[in-house]
Amino acid sequence: MSAGAEVREILAYHEATKHSPESIRRSRWMMDWSNKPDPFKRYVGLPEVPLEREATTADRAALDSISGIARRSAVAEIDRRAIARLLTWGAGLHHRVRYPDGQTFFFRTYASAGALYPVEVYVVCGALDGLDAGVYHYQPHGDALVLLRQGDHRPSLVRACAGEPDITRAPAVIAMTGIPWRTAWKYAERGYRHLFWDAGMIVANMLALETSVDVPVRVVLGFADREVELLLGLDGRREFPLCLLPVGRSRQEIVPASSPPEALELRTRPLSRTEYEFQGITAASEVGRLDPPEQVERWRARAAVPGRTEEPRGPGGVADSVEEVLRRRGSARRFGTAPMPAEILVDVLERATGGVPTDLAPDGSHLIEPYLVVNRVEGLERGAYVWGNGELRLLREGDNRVDASFLCLDQRIGGTSAATMFLMTDVAATLERLGARGYRSAQLEAGIVAGKVYLGAYAHRFGATGLTFYDDEVERFFSPDADGKSCMLVVTVGDSPRLD
Repeated sequence: MSAGAEVREILAYHEATKHSPESIRRSRWMMDWSNKPDPFKRYVGLPEVPLEREATTADRAALDSISGIARRSAVAEIDRRAIARLLTWGAGLHHRVRYPDGQTFFFRTYASAGALYPVEVYVVCGALDGLDAGVYHYQPHGDALVLLRQGDHRPSLVRACAGEPDITRAPAVIAMTGIPWRTAWKYAERGYRHLFWDAGMIVANMLALETSVDVPVRVVLGFADREVELLLGLDGRREFPLCLLPVGRSRQEIVPASSPPEALELRTRPLSRTEYEFQGITAASEVGRLDPPEQVERWRARAAVPGRTEEPRGPGGVADSVEEVLRRRGSARRFGTAPMPAEILVDVLERATGGVPTDLAPDGSHLIEPYLVVNRVEGLERGAYVWGNGELRLLREGDNRVDASFLCLDQRIGGTSAATMFLMTDVAATLERLGARGYRSAQLEAGIVAGKVYLGAYAHRFGATGLTFYDDEVERFFSPDADGKSCMLVVTVGDSPRLD
């Protein structure tokens, strides 16, 4: 398929999965609770390495870690404890709730629509202090690593990523994958978007955790999909890779493998009685794939742009560590009536939008532009705003609480928040520069920005929650300023009574 045909295909997916009042009414997809997918991937008969979650308090406070990018030191070695901290706090269990009907819900340290958790996390590492070289799967329900392959397989990732510099020097690489059936069980074809939102939430946690101890970490978007799938034992349809995070920096560069990895056949327990494949998700996943590694090299050379990092000017003044913020983080079900001070809203926005370090923009990618409905912010008039160049610009003054609730799929919490943020991007411009793979990049970055908003809000002891939305209605509401822009994700912030 040509590049132009791939772009048309992903745009067709985007249009077909838009929410509108009409599409919601005519949707016939029904959840079968007896067929709900298992939220955990369970391997059969493989050895496990236990991990310990430690209440480590880093030198750098959470707010500085959310907004910062770790210094690119010559060497930043990591060990098993560092991997355990990253996984258990970044993607591990937060708490569990047992309901009267006997069901137990496992909530994790990041937000996931419907608490379905469709993202899996893997580790590919060389020999670390306390951890043998290997390919591992992270098991959050037992805080353990399941050994999938013995030995150092980082050369396969160096090859798959066409020699990306941070991959070549990384002691370990975190790989995130998506299982579409887990989220499509509830959200049908639109669930493809959710995979990247969830991965972005995890990435936001991990970026903050590693920045707090000044360990370099970066989001790698360019890799040969099939070779990563072979390495991790994925079929490319029921589960496929979303992004890679090289962690740390070794003295020696890793030489790329001379050939793709051998296929890996492993037994796992079924997710549910029946798994369905959604053709729209399969088609969206297929376009924008990069294979072989030579294509990755060409794509990265064409798509790379200079990034920029913006230093926050907000109040700061919060000394809590990232772990302390993650411990109290949740997803608000309702907001109280206390207003959010304008300087805190600005601080949250500055720290969330300072730039996402990627292989395309090492100093910070900026695909996402926040538009806001301000409902209850002390020091700001109610109205519609856009955030850019470090400041809020008023588009239209007025009480838009009813509009905000409507835009958020008629969910009342969109209008009872202090502010509701609509994370938007110019999809056409993004695809023109990045090709069809740019759709993944924009959705992932929206998840990362939303994850940083969560962290910033909870650091200041306010609440946050993510919401879905009526796509075209959001563009209409914020137009003419938002003409041609698409909403990727919505996140709300406000007074959280449970944090009093």
